[in-house]
Amino acid sequence: MRLGVFGLAAIVAAALVSVARAEEQGSCVSSDPQQTLDLVMRPDVAEHAELFATTRILPAGATVDLLLQRPFDPQAQYHPLAEANGHVIHVGSVVARKAPDDHPLIKNGTVLAPATLIAMRLPSDLGGPWRQGALHVLTCKGKDILYVSGVYMPISSRFYSGLLIWPLLAILYGFAAVASAKVDKQNLVWFRYLDPVVLTAGANGKGSLTNLQVLFFSVIVVGLVAYIVARTGILSDLSLTVLTLLGISGGSAAFSKATDANRNRLDFENWAWFVRKGWLPTSGLGAINDAHWKDILTTEGQFDVYHFQSLTFSLAVGGALLASGFTDLASFTIPDSLLGVLGLSQVVYIAGKMVAPPSVRELNDLATATRAAEHEFTAAANRTGASGPEPLVPPADLKDAIRRAGADAYAAYIDKAKSLKIMFRTVLGPDVPDALIQPAIWLM
Repeated sequence: MRLGVFGLAAIVAAALVSVARAEEQGSCVSSDPQQTLDLVMRPDVAEHAELFATTRILPAGATVDLLLQRPFDPQAQYHPLAEANGHVIHVGSVVARKAPDDHPLIKNGTVLAPATLIAMRLPSDLGGPWRQGALHVLTCKGKDILYVSGVYMPISSRFYSGLLIWPLLAILYGFAAVASAKVDKQNLVWFRYLDPVVLTAGANGKGSLTNLQVLFFSVIVVGLVAYIVARTGILSDLSLTVLTLLGISGGSAAFSKATDANRNRLDFENWAWFVRKGWLPTSGLGAINDAHWKDILTTEGQFDVYHFQSLTFSLAVGGALLASGFTDLASFTIPDSLLGVLGLSQVVYIAGKMVAPPSVRELNDLATATRAAEHEFTAAANRTGASGPEPLVPPADLKDAIRRAGADAYAAYIDKAKSLKIMFRTVLGPDVPDALIQPAIWLM
């Protein structure tokens, strides 16, 4: 039984070898591709036809499209011979068909219809640091060579393209971090700005989800565009999906800033009072708040489900873009439902900011009441005497001011000031020392 199985296997193997040899004998390409290429390059062997590549650089390890300036012949065989790194190899199978009339090279007049569109996968081992190579196509019927054509251009590889683009992208990111450090009000250690949350912090110095999303998608798209240029030598078009992603992230950032400006901005009088009291620096909250990753998923110290939803869908879409956008950004698409969910999550995020409790407005109201109480206390402490229009000597210290204005006036102010300190810490972040909540004793 076992001998029978081995005998059957030997017969099948012999048959396969015979078929392979028969195919090889019926091909116009010999077992030595170099010898075949040397033969067909002689002007008296075969007619030469024009061949056009759709890229300026041939990407090894990827699909290459060529247009042959000859009508498509379904009876012909198309044999590509790649010449690179001192070697000539027979690429193997190709897919050939009639070139569509709306092909870009036909529409711009580079190729005249009718033409043949040839697609093949260029082997990865042909790639290198953009060395000059050649790709020849032999059009044959059996052993007869009808015509030969070729293109001469550099051949790229994934390794060298990545080796060029990703360090370059890191350098550009480093320049952005250095520029941010130059204009930032906190004067942090330079490498802190390499943190994307610190780099994209909002005007209040805290982490901004929408700014981070703009940076996230921008870095991915710029990196992929540069990588495709290094691989193919052409600037890839952007699909409607990619433009929509950039529009969603950019629009969300703009609406978020507008919402913050309308709902989370201090009145000028209160801001100036906070600065005079030493509660805020003249450069604002950005100089004292430190951006952290927790800011991306929290609002006022609590977990924000809107932030979480927007972040997770952004990561999912960004991952899909990285997974399939290395070849052609012009054809990148994601399901409309997923794109709609991402847009909806941004709308919900912005709506959540708009309907959030108006904590800054309450802070403004309490700060206005506290300023009024301080003014009453200071005015009472510096009130003119009953004997004439001349004012009294200004209070020597706080105790003297309390004695003149009365304990009730001081208590009315200090109660509001203590409540304001708690709200200031909760809403804006900085903790105010007790020494800074005391009232002014002299009129300004």
